[in-house]
Amino acid sequence: MKITIVPDYDAMSLAGADRVTATLRRRPDCALCLPTGNTPLGMFKALLERIENGTLDASQAEFFLLDEYVGLDDNDPESLTGWLMDAFLKPAGIAPAKIHEMPTKAHDLDRAAAEYEAELQRFGGYELAVLGLGGNGHIAYNEPGATADSRTRVLTLTDESIEQARGYFEGRTVPTQAMSAGVQTLLEARSIVLLVSGAAKAEVLRAALQEAPTSNNPASFLQLASDKVEVICDAAAGSLLN
Repeated sequence: MKITIVPDYDAMSLAGADRVTATLRRRPDCALCLPTGNTPLGMFKALLERIENGTLDASQAEFFLLDEYVGLDDNDPESLTGWLMDAFLKPAGIAPAKIHEMPTKAHDLDRAAAEYEAELQRFGGYELAVLGLGGNGHIAYNEPGATADSRTRVLTLTDESIEQARGYFEGRTVPTQAMSAGVQTLLEARSIVLLVSGAAKAEVLRAALQEAPTSNNPASFLQLASDKVEVICDAAAGSLLN
């Protein structure tokens, strides 16, 4: 596994943007996924600057959403899809037909998840999967307990994740389930980039990379695809790595 430790958040963001840029220049029409949360915001800013100045074209790519709360869609103010739309996809001018949302309002969620997985495979799977790291080791919304062979599915969120989300819902009931791309789905990507920032993620990152793969820390399963994984972290997040 390639581990790139850079001085700070800005350097991590630029390195992540470089990996996305290189992929889109090599395969303009590829399928890829991008994470939500605070970590990728700097990367998005760098990518948008490149799109605006004409040095990057993302319009041909197929963007598959990693996860979404069950019962929410991009019209909900707390939707993960809506967040990514506002943070990157809309400013980047990505056409709606190129955005593949999680079908979390379908009547038959299990069937819809399987159809979503099949749609991704029709596009050849992920050329690039850019992931963030949750405080409990989740990648996408694969919470502790997820298995290495899991596919796109509905899962129950941990109490920790529900509590972390509570501040965003402003008095509303926090969803207890999400639909997420599976661990195996992610591991099959031709290239995987894990972005990690901040001292608060240092221990979970160390455990993910330096202890045996375990469902207690789903990010540790990235070791199973180590030849195509690059971890890009700032010095604070990488402070405990050997």
